[in-house]
Amino acid sequence: MSAPGLRRGLALLTGLGMLLGPGPGLAQDNINLYRFVLDVDVPESAALVALDETPTHVLLGAAPKPLMATLVASRTSETLRPGLALDVAPYFLFGGGVRSLSRYRSNSVAGRLMRVLTKTTLSAAVIPDATVADAWRVGFGLRTTVHDPHDPVLNSPLPEKVADALANHGVSPPGDAEEDVSERGVDLSTLFAEALRTMRARGDIQISGGWGVSARVEGDVLSADGLTDTRHTFWVTGQSALGPRFDALATVQGLDVWNSERALRAGAGVQRKTTLADFRAELVFDTTDDRLHPAVAIDLKLPGCTSVIAALATVPGPDTRLLRAQVQLRGYFAQCP
Repeated sequence: MSAPGLRRGLALLTGLGMLLGPGPGLAQDNINLYRFVLDVDVPESAALVALDETPTHVLLGAAPKPLMATLVASRTSETLRPGLALDVAPYFLFGGGVRSLSRYRSNSVAGRLMRVLTKTTLSAAVIPDATVADAWRVGFGLRTTVHDPHDPVLNSPLPEKVADALANHGVSPPGDAEEDVSERGVDLSTLFAEALRTMRARGDIQISGGWGVSARVEGDVLSADGLTDTRHTFWVTGQSALGPRFDALATVQGLDVWNSERALRAGAGVQRKTTLADFRAELVFDTTDDRLHPAVAIDLKLPGCTSVIAALATVPGPDTRLLRAQVQLRGYFAQCP
């Protein structure tokens, strides 16, 4: 082989090796997605949707948090019921947050499906039954976000800016398993705040949906009669940012869809965001009683990735509408101020 031919052959082999080999470039492309979960809207627990125990019926369309626990106190004129729910992303639970940044941002079919999988959560909840003494209702749910224009990893240079800020301060790059980079001696709060403003300014519509099932627990859960009165719920919800402070919300739910008493619920609402709290108002039509049901709620942000929601809503009753008051205390995993 001539010298020019040999040089061309070596160059080709070198290029192929760079593409196929693990090399430092690929290692540097790896990030942990959960470093960049912003403290924005925290959607309702999917299991509480299945139990029909959300503060309002018009649900948020925002992407879920990787981990969330919810304490519930629900009060009508007849009962006071405490409850508990836990939501977790299986992708987070099994350590799947370490991803190639370029592959996460890919708009291929595989890339899109993996983003949906990343934002899928499983949920479980329990609350006393309102109609049978000494019985409980349990709920299980599955929720996902199919379109999320407010994803800071996908739609902003936040990962690159965080890496540059750490490098400029002489801080070594975080390990793949490190999910929190806010305690490395570098103030990153302005970068996360800027990313939040940028995502809000994009507008567009976040779209989420889910399925949930609830049942009454009586006696021996493992027996054939342990679970009764099973109800399935499906829903789709959308949320559109109308500016830095307002959101429009819309939700459609199919209630108890496999039984003869199936019903449809559809409604719209508005959210006003402030630094300390979010305010929501809605109006929903429910074919359970063929009536309109209003609701209002305030979501107060607390320190340490927690919030408390207080809501008043009317719900279908045996004879007439009932007024329900509900308080939820939630703790979740995100980048919180």
